Amino acid sequence: MITTTAPDTIAVARSLRAEIAAYAEDAERQRRLPDGLLALLRKHELMAGMARPIDRGGLGLDLITTMRTVEEISTADASTGWCVAIDSQSIGTIPLREDVAREVYKRGSSVCGVGNPTGRAIPVDGGFRLSGRWAYASGSRHSQWIGLGCVVFDGDKPRLTASGAPEMRMCVLPIGDVEILDTWIVSGLRATGSNDIAADSVFVPEERTAAIALGSSPQADGAYRLPMFTLFGLALVTVALGAARHAIDEFVALAQGKTPMLQGTKLRDKPVVQYEVARAEGILEAGRAYLYAAVAELQDRASHEGEIDLALKAKVKLACTVATDCSLQAVEIAYRLGGGTSNYETSPLQRCMRDVHAVTQHFAVAASNYETVGRVLLGLDPGTPLI
Repeated sequence: MITTTAPDTIAVARSLRAEIAAYAEDAERQRRLPDGLLALLRKHELMAGMARPIDRGGLGLDLITTMRTVEEISTADASTGWCVAIDSQSIGTIPLREDVAREVYKRGSSVCGVGNPTGRAIPVDGGFRLSGRWAYASGSRHSQWIGLGCVVFDGDKPRLTASGAPEMRMCVLPIGDVEILDTWIVSGLRATGSNDIAADSVFVPEERTAAIALGSSPQADGAYRLPMFTLFGLALVTVALGAARHAIDEFVALAQGKTPMLQGTKLRDKPVVQYEVARAEGILEAGRAYLYAAVAELQDRASHEGEIDLALKAKVKLACTVATDCSLQAVEIAYRLGGGTSNYETSPLQRCMRDVHAVTQHFAVAASNYETVGRVLLGLDPGTPLI
């Protein structure tokens, strides 16, 4: 029985922020979410496929509720928010056959994946033999299933579709069928367990594969029929917003008591600090407001079965990029204002700085998206299907 309702996940996440934050240092040391933290999240249904449809074992929450919940969690710890975003399935579900989907996406099951088709699938009787290596499998250490992108090969050559493009498929495997390589030794988002994955001629039944579609899922309806790459940015941008909120709040707390060396006034009493902290707050809230306004328009269009046209996809892509950019600016202001204190590992400000920079490196919210959207605004082809 599903007990969590749409407003509850946001309030629950907010109420758990102190408990989530208490795990942050241990999570960084382990480079994954600790078992105690996972148990806490699962107990409160924050790792229950929030945006996954109910018939896929999830809570069926709308995009904005899911995003705001991830934002609250990310305010406590960005790595935890990132993992919850991946688990929420707000990037969409793989369109598997109904009985297979019920097995993979059952209640309480975590599914991670890598869409980049860096693997090779060789057709065999009843399915495929999958080999390859995939990077950035966030949540790999706590997931039960993993979806891996691949190119289908006939002999030594890629199989081509009717359009002449290589045939790409997602192959879904139990996590025990692949090797998790301990490669996630990084600066930011350390606790996400985003390791590399390796497979060597692993059999995958035909029914546990699906064509990779750049558009929406053919099985989806309402808000869940949104294009995959539109959803991707929405899943991750709120992690940046949460990290920025954390940084500003942390600095405000620091400024109440810190008196810089050889100065007679506390940070909070310095006019330049007052000016800069207000600027950081305004930048963050401006980016956040633009994001949620664009998502509200997107969600309304999808729920009324309106066309998700290129102009709207570009608007949402721009909003995700702007909100991430604004988050980065806000964190950098807070970090700079913290002075030497910010540089210590004991200061959450340095973790916020590392984490928000890690978010900006993801293609879904990276600054390179400005060029893509600019092309659309100028009446040109976007130059990429990743929109």
